[in-house]
Amino acid sequence: MLIPDPHSFEELSDSKKALWAKYGSGKDPLFVQLVGVAVEEVRVDYCRLSLPFRSDLLQAGGAIHGGVLSTLLDTSCVPAVGSGFDEARPYSTISMHVQFLSSASDSDLTAVGWVTRRGKSIAFCNAAVHTADGKPLATAALTFKI
Repeated sequence: MLIPDPHSFEELSDSKKALWAKYGSGKDPLFVQLVGVAVEEVRVDYCRLSLPFRSDLLQAGGAIHGGVLSTLLDTSCVPAVGSGFDEARPYSTISMHVQFLSSASDSDLTAVGWVTRRGKSIAFCNAAVHTADGKPLATAALTFKI
């Protein structure tokens, strides 16, 4: 899967940048806080997240758990979808097809999610997770109900 250039997506207003910079770091006990996800960049229809390596993210075989990769794929699309709205709106994942490409055992992770098509009630997205040195680990096609 070819990851798009973030500069091909429109920049957010300063107020929207400030809003999404708080995602996962506020006082509300959200799952993204539990996992430790950090927002690195949000543009209209685009988001890049990072997750520092922790040994408790490993599965019994010593690789980063597939659920962690799936979480990053899904979570990277949340700001990408939300960035297209002027006001907060509810939306949720209704479909997610993951392809695991490789494994990693001791690396920080980066996830990128982007909207490929947006309708009034549905948004289609793609996402990818790779290691800090660029090794691709997983890709996904996701659908969100708005």
